[in-house]
Amino acid sequence: MNNEHCPCCPNNCHKDNLKCGRGHDYFSSDNSDSKLNNLEDEVIADLRRCGHMLHHHGELQIDNISEEELKTLHELLSKIL
Repeated sequence: MNNEHCPCCPNNCHKDNLKCGRGHDYFSSDNSDSKLNNLEDEVIADLRRCGHMLHHHGELQIDNISEEELKTLHELLSKIL
């Protein structure tokens, strides 16, 4: 994703038209390009997007995930909660 759009939620707002506090925080930083520079940050951003989808839509798209992948995902999430 280019540095003109916010990667902090699924809206991907343009930096000149941010709609959430995370976007404002992201672009107020002097080093926004390195904000999601490691795997842990990327995982946290993905979890935020999942939370956003659950909050606003009540469900996630899991049709293309196998039973084994769901089991693994459940185990991994259980470790961090």
